[in-house]
Formats: sequence, C-alpha cells, structure tokens
Amino acid sequence: MEEQGHSEMEIIPSESHPHIQLLKSNRELLVTHIRNTQCLVDNLL
Repeated sequence: MEEQGHSEMEIIPSESHPHIQLLKSNRELLVTHIRNTQCLVDNLL
C-alpha cells in the first residue's frame, strides 16, 4: 500500500503547484508552531 502512496504523490509535479512546494519547504516550521500553540493551550487549561 505504501508504494501506491508514493506513486500518487509522484503524479503531481511540484512545479505546477507552487503552494505544495511552499508547504513542503515550511512543513517543519508549521509543525513546530502548531506544537508550541498546543503547549500554550494545554498550560492555560
């Protein structure tokens, strides 16, 4: 099944979808920000 996931991702070239390339390049930053936000919310509750 994992092979199907990889082939599906390869169908979409990143050149034709710049927003996907942008999300991939900033994914780690987004995840870190979400984790920090979740930590703040947890501390407030």
